[in-house]
Amino acid sequence: MQEEPKRSLLPLVHTLIGLTIMFSGHFLPCPAMVVETSDKLLALNLPQVDGGLQLGITRTGMIVSMIFFGVIYLWTFVDTIWPGLVGLLALIFSGFAPAPKVMQMFLGNPMVVMLFFLFMVAAAIVYSNLAGWLARYLMTRDFIKGRPWVLTTTFLITTYLVAFLDQVSATFLMWPILYAIFREVGFKKGDRYVTIMTVYVIIVILLCFASDPFKGGAMYLVSNLQHLAASDSGLAAPPLNIALYLCFGLIISVCCIALLLFLLRFVFRADVTPLKRLDPAALRKEPLPPLNGVQKLVLIDFLLYVLWLLLPAIIGTGNPVGAFLQKNSMAGSLLAATLLTVVFVKGRPVVDIHASNTQYPWRVFLLIAVAMLLGGVMTGPGTNVALYMEYALRNLLGNMDATTFSIVVVLIGIIFTNFCNSVVLGLVLTPVLLAVANAFNISSAPMMACFIYAVLIAACTPAASPFAALLYGQTDWIDRRDIGRYTVISSALVVLVVIVVGIPLARVLF
Repeated sequence: MQEEPKRSLLPLVHTLIGLTIMFSGHFLPCPAMVVETSDKLLALNLPQVDGGLQLGITRTGMIVSMIFFGVIYLWTFVDTIWPGLVGLLALIFSGFAPAPKVMQMFLGNPMVVMLFFLFMVAAAIVYSNLAGWLARYLMTRDFIKGRPWVLTTTFLITTYLVAFLDQVSATFLMWPILYAIFREVGFKKGDRYVTIMTVYVIIVILLCFASDPFKGGAMYLVSNLQHLAASDSGLAAPPLNIALYLCFGLIISVCCIALLLFLLRFVFRADVTPLKRLDPAALRKEPLPPLNGVQKLVLIDFLLYVLWLLLPAIIGTGNPVGAFLQKNSMAGSLLAATLLTVVFVKGRPVVDIHASNTQYPWRVFLLIAVAMLLGGVMTGPGTNVALYMEYALRNLLGNMDATTFSIVVVLIGIIFTNFCNSVVLGLVLTPVLLAVANAFNISSAPMMACFIYAVLIAACTPAASPFAALLYGQTDWIDRRDIGRYTVISSALVVLVVIVVGIPLARVLF
């Protein structure tokens, strides 16, 4: 009789550690520091100590913070579904608020509602195979024949463009195309070109993830910044222009892709001789069918949604159309999802919700919804968490000029994002960085644009992001030890571009 394989105890160990962290806020001491007196702090009735005020995280703040950190730990090392639900229960049982109030905050957040409908559109893009069609079209052109570096450039740019439709589906789409090319020309595991290009797929997708303000990570953080700007004038949050942020992201991404290619060709000196044998006909063994009616309508629908978000920045908000679109920006995703269900092709809706539901990213939706809830509660009133972090960062960032401040913020973003969820980290640190910048009278708009971009480039560890976890699973074509090496080099390159090009560019644009 065949013995059953032994199960690893590691998931259980991580689960116990995560649950311990989650409930440790009830008995751990609350951190405190003595700070200078200010009108803002005096209004909080903080105790006076040694000529200053004792600023500490409240017990509620400690409980909620540890729930949040425990959930992040479990998300990173165990699962991305049940830890969030356990975190909701822990928040309810902590006494923070009754269950109806917590659930209203959880699913009643306008941003979460907008994401719900937007993910329906994203699922339709995947279900209709629109991204697959566009990728095949771009990769079967004759101009790449016998020109390895043109092919490599085309592939990376194609990856970047396809990722604008959906970053997750681009990951599963572009690797198979790349591996088919490897097999066609005779590349094997361990070849430098194979190793680096496998890593580059994820890096380029993350560049899109960081520069796409219409969905994905950049949208979450830019939209959160817009929300803070509208709801809390005390932070002096800058309402980043979406069109300008897209322009910023595109320029930074193009510079990064160009430097990635430079490294591949002139520093790493990858051998591309086998690619000279590649004939685009090998990729056209099955003729590319014309874009069908459903795919055309999904593409038009997505472009209309993008236009809804971009138009106020193009035509301004001093007219009825621009003012309406800006005021109701969150309705764009609802309209896009509605059009896909009410427009019929051959007697059937463009997208059958029951069928496309299989592509709906429920894990991502729940993760973002829980993260926004716990992150908002943790840094909200009555916890002093954001205030404590603000004064801690003041000690770190004090007496810095605007350029040094921005550089340190970018480094904080790129380092910490590789050890926890990038979007969550961005959501938590945004109000803190705004408060510190405001305290030192530093223009926060350029700094926040660079921070948002940098914090979303997370690929160096499996815990950095779902994209990084997928990369570490590609062991058929790349050794795990090489992943860390080339992701660290690529991340350092992105930081260099953001500092050298991004900071001056952000000052001009914002």
